[in-house]
Amino acid sequence: MQMKKIITCLFLIAIIGAVLYYRNNITNYVTNEVILPIEKKGKPVDITYNSYKYGDWQIVKNTTDFNAKKYDDFDNIFYTILNSGVDEFTFYCSKEYESCVQDVQTYVNSDQNLGNINNLIHPYNSFKNIQVTVTNYGKITIKVNHIYTKEQIDYVNSEIENFIKNNINTSMSDQDKIKAFHDYIANNTRYDQSVKTVEDKLALSSYNAYGLLVNHKAICGGYTDALAIYLNMLGYTNYRVATNEHIWNLVNINGTYYHIDVTWDDPVTSNGSDQLLHDYFLISNATLHQKDPNEHNFNANFYLEAN
Repeated sequence: MQMKKIITCLFLIAIIGAVLYYRNNITNYVTNEVILPIEKKGKPVDITYNSYKYGDWQIVKNTTDFNAKKYDDFDNIFYTILNSGVDEFTFYCSKEYESCVQDVQTYVNSDQNLGNINNLIHPYNSFKNIQVTVTNYGKITIKVNHIYTKEQIDYVNSEIENFIKNNINTSMSDQDKIKAFHDYIANNTRYDQSVKTVEDKLALSSYNAYGLLVNHKAICGGYTDALAIYLNMLGYTNYRVATNEHIWNLVNINGTYYHIDVTWDDPVTSNGSDQLLHDYFLISNATLHQKDPNEHNFNANFYLEAN
């Protein structure tokens, strides 16, 4: 009889423990996934920018409103998140935005949206890949895997700062300042013809400025990043323009935007000789399309400054 009482008592203790355990789990779930998102919706969300923040563009702008109310809001929200340089950020759907969960998944799965935005931010803030987690309650968490490590940023900054110190002075014109680094890149870099796949590109770092400056080999992404970082250091407003197959620079000089394609000004020759051209140096949109209507045929509805 005494044994039955003990067993019954232990059984009741186990049940109470299980109830408390699951009650705590349910409470935490409701708090984190239901109550917290509801409380956050409609309230300002702070974001901290690093020193490589860009300003607003015609197509996207920095925002303080991370309460998504419609599909178009994702442009400014994702631009701000990526432009800030953060590694992780969480925002929420508006309570009234019923299709938000489905829409954000559609947005991030598009081949163009985040890729285009990636070209409108500083190369150091650009991403290698992004992980987006969306709950059924409208909590959206972004985790960004950036292209450049801190060590790579420090190296590139040091190299370009030394170039500026030794080659640039205040008496030079805008054109001469930009031409100096354009020519330096072309004269000291070979197009990396060994890159055939995405895996090759990532392994060889030929797609970024670090690989260009260390290995003196690059594909168009490396040429473009190096020039973009240089232009930023000198205070020129600029961004990168891309098609599905190619990328180059766009820079603002005294209120007018010009295209620069260092990759195409450093052509691969049949005999292996090194050539320096200025065919794609500070040219207008009309001239760009006249010279090459194919590989430079960018999305004019997105890169509005380039029109």
